[in-house]
Amino acid sequence: MRPPFFRPAGRRKHAVQPPDSSAPTPSITTPAASAPHVPEAPQLAGLEASVHKLESTVRRCYRLAVMVVTVTAAGLFVSSGGAVVMVVFASALVAVVLHAAARIISRLLHIPQWLSVMLFVLVLVGALSLVVHVSGPELMVQLSHLHEALTSERDALHNMLDSNPLGHAVLDHFPRFLGGNMVPDGHAGTDNGMDFAGSMTNVLTSTFGSVGTMVVIIIAGVYFALSPHLYANGILRITPVAYRSTMRTVLLTTGHALTAWVAGQMLDMTVVGCLTWSGLSLLGMPLALPLGLVAGLANFVPYLGTFIGAVPALLIALSVGPREAMMVAGLYAAIQTFEGYVMSPFIQKRAVRMPPALTILSQTIFGAFLGMWGFIFASPITAVLLAVASRLSAPLPPNEEV
Repeated sequence: MRPPFFRPAGRRKHAVQPPDSSAPTPSITTPAASAPHVPEAPQLAGLEASVHKLESTVRRCYRLAVMVVTVTAAGLFVSSGGAVVMVVFASALVAVVLHAAARIISRLLHIPQWLSVMLFVLVLVGALSLVVHVSGPELMVQLSHLHEALTSERDALHNMLDSNPLGHAVLDHFPRFLGGNMVPDGHAGTDNGMDFAGSMTNVLTSTFGSVGTMVVIIIAGVYFALSPHLYANGILRITPVAYRSTMRTVLLTTGHALTAWVAGQMLDMTVVGCLTWSGLSLLGMPLALPLGLVAGLANFVPYLGTFIGAVPALLIALSVGPREAMMVAGLYAAIQTFEGYVMSPFIQKRAVRMPPALTILSQTIFGAFLGMWGFIFASPITAVLLAVASRLSAPLPPNEEV
């Protein structure tokens, strides 16, 4: 008989061994006990926002500092060498005219750019020589008569005003070359001969003279027009890499703005000069051709140039009679109305649009800082500044417009 707890060896199950109490027991740790302390989400977001705000403030302060330093340096450079800067700007205007004309010739004749510039310069020189050969003597005689007549009328007006106390006080605020009593102080302001502007102005006006300055402007403009990319790439090379894209945009915008302004202003000057010449000829006024030439050239300065160009014609008309003076004043008023309300808007649609108030204020500001040069070139400089500002700034959303 088998014992009750007897099992065969093959059918016996392995008994589960109890755990050995002497073996080390693995410790169970929770993640919260071992992980470092992590700030809560709102605190982390607030810290990141503070850092971002601080970086943005530092970035704005840096940009403001760079802008202030740049504007200050530009202001000091312009104030110390304004005459030289204006000569360079005048050369740039000449280069813009030559480059635009040469580009058209290059497209029509399929010749290189530099050859187009030289061909255009030769055509201009030939046309000017022809005009001087055909009409030069008569034009010089009329200009001489105009100068004598204006000098006589200026002296007569000066004597009439100087005999009156109020008129004498008014003349004390006008320089001698305009018929006033003010004697220019050659040792005041920027003409003391000790700074850069004074020395360069003396060189440009005394040594070379006005004709020499014009020759320098034309020669420099021709060289600029022959290889404009050389000078533009030179400016880009000295510009920091981070700002080269912006500088390239500024250069291209400046070129387009100057081209549009010069084209529009040349058309405006031509029309005003021809209308003045024709109108004075119909009225039977003497020296109609030089007066029309003066009116057209004076219209290079918008708005104020029109009144400056009308002064010689009114003085000549006053010497003829009051009736002629009234007719000449009416003629210039009609031409100014046509130019301001018909021709100027038509030109500005295809050129540079400049508000009249801003144009007059720019002439006043640049004239105060740069003298006659600034007064003459205030309009193209303002046109460039407006074009560059419009190109670099973001457009104003409709809901933010006034």
